[in-house]
Amino acid sequence: MKRKIIFLISILIVTFSCVPTFDEVGDLPDSPGILEILIGNENGKIPQQNAIYTDVLIDTIWVKDKNAGFKNVYLQGNFEPGCKVEPLDGAAKFGTFGDFSTPKKYKVIAPSGKSADWTIVLDYYTPPVGCLSDRWVGNLNCIDEIYESYSPTSCVGVKLNNDCQRLKITFDFWGDATAITELELKLGDIDIDTFTGTVTLVEDVTVTSYGSTMTFHKGAAGTYNAIANELYLEFEFSGYDIGGGKYRFTIKQNS
Repeated sequence: MKRKIIFLISILIVTFSCVPTFDEVGDLPDSPGILEILIGNENGKIPQQNAIYTDVLIDTIWVKDKNAGFKNVYLQGNFEPGCKVEPLDGAAKFGTFGDFSTPKKYKVIAPSGKSADWTIVLDYYTPPVGCLSDRWVGNLNCIDEIYESYSPTSCVGVKLNNDCQRLKITFDFWGDATAITELELKLGDIDIDTFTGTVTLVEDVTVTSYGSTMTFHKGAAGTYNAIANELYLEFEFSGYDIGGGKYRFTIKQNS
């Protein structure tokens, strides 16, 4: 009997010595933060990008599909380890459809009990525009849309006076090395919804090639597309008959 008591005491000592004290247990996660919010609609996930501002507790979700509405979408969230999220002020629960056309608030709660009230904002993504004229600087691909087989063999763009809306395009008209043509262009302000704008020819340009002389007249000269990085030039002209209409060139970045 004495031996059994000693044996039991030995087991208890070993067992309790393996149980960590509270001093040895790590702290509970204490960061009520958002790592990423995903959004979707009836067609599935919507392309987006998070901009998380921890100093003001705002997550702006930049939606890349401008055809996606915000009135009937749902959210899924990735949070700091162990966090829970609760909707505030009538916001839709995560995973259920709701109207997010205005900012919505959520309480994020860490396992430690610490919490933070976050604001979720949905808005459409606008790519940075940068310097417009830089899109057409250097060697370019210039296509004569009237006589494509006579397209320039050399075409170069230069930014004028470090101005992001001024550009000079130099090319050999009709592929004629003796007919070097310089077009000074002004790029109009960009439409931030379509990333397009107008192009103006600053001065008349006269060129002679293969015995024919043509003048491109200053003024409205087409449009640009800052996403495709293309100029769609359309010039009023005189001195040569192409059968009516405007003289057109398409100018692209070399691929």
